[in-house]
Amino acid sequence: MRQRFRTLSGRDQAVSSFGAILLRLCDGIDAAGTALVDSEGETVDYAGVVNPFEIRVAAAEWQLVLKLLRKSVIPDFRTTHELFVRCSQKSFAAFALGEGYCIVAELLPNCFSVSQRALGEAVRELSDEAGLLIPESFRPFQRWTRVEVQTSASVDRRPFSVWMAGAWCPIEVLGRYHAEDLERNEVGYRGRLVTGAEVTFVREALGRWYAEDMPRFG
Repeated sequence: MRQRFRTLSGRDQAVSSFGAILLRLCDGIDAAGTALVDSEGETVDYAGVVNPFEIRVAAAEWQLVLKLLRKSVIPDFRTTHELFVRCSQKSFAAFALGEGYCIVAELLPNCFSVSQRALGEAVRELSDEAGLLIPESFRPFQRWTRVEVQTSASVDRRPFSVWMAGAWCPIEVLGRYHAEDLERNEVGYRGRLVTGAEVTFVREALGRWYAEDMPRFG
């Protein structure tokens, strides 16, 4: 996996809790930058390695395009909740949240998809922070949380512990997890924690681990 150097330094505004969430989203979807923009096109906060002015302008423009699609006279366009623009120099994506807010991301060249688990986690956290309802379109993935996992040295690299509450928590692997939402090169396991809770773990193609309905304790 290539090294990433996304930080919250070099900003033109103070760091907020929104910025921290957006920074994690940058890393989760390999974005150069992400921004949360309101219904008026004003950037609430942003993160990444892109120029602050450029990400603000991009956020305002793509939020407007998404808004126009959702107000279109074409019925099918009115339910648009995701917009991808794939280009050879850089790509963009916009995701509609509640009350006219949206997330705008500057992606890698020719990119046409992102991790739905990373996006679902960010939508959940941003919506909670802003007091917004989570859109129906993101609810299938809002139960996923990115986690740090230690794996075995075997070929299948099974998880044997997960970082929780400041310590490594053992995982008893119950079996492989198979579901329609697993993408190519993703692998999933069903595991039991020391608390008795059963959790689904998925390793995505770039090696990031996500847990579904991860309990919080400690």
